[in-house]
Amino acid sequence: MSSRHLLALALLAGSTALAAPAFAADLVMYDALDFAGTVAKAFTAKTGITVDVVEPGSTGETLGKIAAEGSNPQFDIVWLDGSAVLERMLQDKVLQPVPQPAFDGATFTALGKTLIPADHAFLPTGASTTAIEVNTRKVPADKMPKSWADLKAFAGRVAAKDPNLSGPSYQWLAGFFQTAGGAEAGKQLLAEILTDKKLAGFASGGKVNKEVLTGKADVGINQDSAIIAKQAAGEPVVAVYPTEGSVALPEGLGVAANSRHMDNVMKFIAFVTSPEGQAAMQAGDDTDYYFLPVIQGVAPKKGRPADINFIVLDDKVAAAHETEWKRWYRDTFVQ
Repeated sequence: MSSRHLLALALLAGSTALAAPAFAADLVMYDALDFAGTVAKAFTAKTGITVDVVEPGSTGETLGKIAAEGSNPQFDIVWLDGSAVLERMLQDKVLQPVPQPAFDGATFTALGKTLIPADHAFLPTGASTTAIEVNTRKVPADKMPKSWADLKAFAGRVAAKDPNLSGPSYQWLAGFFQTAGGAEAGKQLLAEILTDKKLAGFASGGKVNKEVLTGKADVGINQDSAIIAKQAAGEPVVAVYPTEGSVALPEGLGVAANSRHMDNVMKFIAFVTSPEGQAAMQAGDDTDYYFLPVIQGVAPKKGRPADINFIVLDDKVAAAHETEWKRWYRDTFVQ
């Protein structure tokens, strides 16, 4: 080879090296949880394993990014609220079952054990639920709703999230149908509650909080951790857990079907199910930091109720009807 060609190759190699990133992350995580970045930093500090934290936005936006990547997902792990959507991704082969050793290495509470799916679609790292958010300045104590059906008395003054945009909201919708005696009975009841489309299509719990706190809505259908975070900040709201029972909302960690970093995935799971990892998950004041721990020996943050009548969602039914029920909600309640 001529010296001229050798020089050209050397220059090309040099320019390629300069254009390449200084390092590639050891683990890529997509998430829609407030504490994910905090936990990733703590994990890296402990292990030296680098994590590229990708936060597209809401759960709906995160799921949209994953859907756009199709059969070539660019993440190793996904961490978000909701079991039904993770079950659907396992069925679609976007996720692989979480390996059994990940469960064997964690000391789950009784609640945590009930949230482990038989097919290992995800690993639960914490839990919350959906409650009725009530503005105590607008609703006197003797008028407090006690059940979902009681919200008929507040028709037109109920704020809610759109399950097409909010993963926790779809978990609630599927659970609402489950506890209402079926989808048709649930649809009829919800149609009597959400009678103002201007209040029924919010993208986040923060926007539901705003409507309730400003008095534009008397009550809201919201993730309880979002309500508890506002209570902790001194706002005049309470979380009412319906007498029908509260469908559990796991913080689920799923593993990409094509992950090439399984050793690091398993190390991350071991960290987040340890007391140290759980402490990192609580080191903040936003919504998701007020989760209910599912690891033995880990106490919830102050003000986080634990004595809740939890119901476990039938994830397979919810996953099978996800597109249908989301479309129905959008067509019925969203402007």
